Amino acid sequence: MKTTSYVLVLIATIMLSACQKQEAETDNEPQVAATCDDGIMNQGETDIDCGGPCPLCQATMTAMVDADTFKAVFNTITSKYSNGAFFMSGSSDLGSLTIIYSGPLNIGAVSNAQATYVKSSTSVTYIASNANLTFNAINFTDSIAEGTFSFNAINFNSPTDTVKVTNGFFKRISVKNN
Repeated sequence: MKTTSYVLVLIATIMLSACQKQEAETDNEPQVAATCDDGIMNQGETDIDCGGPCPLCQATMTAMVDADTFKAVFNTITSKYSNGAFFMSGSSDLGSLTIIYSGPLNIGAVSNAQATYVKSSTSVTYIASNANLTFNAINFTDSIAEGTFSFNAINFNSPTDTVKVTNGFFKRISVKNN
């Protein structure tokens, strides 16, 4: 009986040593350091890979214009909310896009939004009087908003000449009441 007890204690000691060794090896594995381009909101960032210790979060405005990807260059994006009117505009190599809405800022779809798109290659202006605009989030403390938009616009000089803007998205757009 004593021999059996000694054998069991010996086996338990060996197993415990093996577990401790495995844990020590796991603890020594290199950890991936958080960076400003890891696609994760960590290390005190205010959004994914920006703010806090990373570069300032920039406004974003993207859409599909017909079959082309429109991505406004961040320093071309202007926006504001003043006297009950929201204005947002941005430019890319494809052209410039503007959304205008008059009314209160509330989360959800709004009515009476208007939009224009000016094609860079031809300087033709397309106008939409019934754009779809939805505010998905509004941060009144930081005066920024995000949401979606889409519209079909026509060239008034040639009504059969149209553009279709879909999958429009904006984020960190200023809604500061000026």
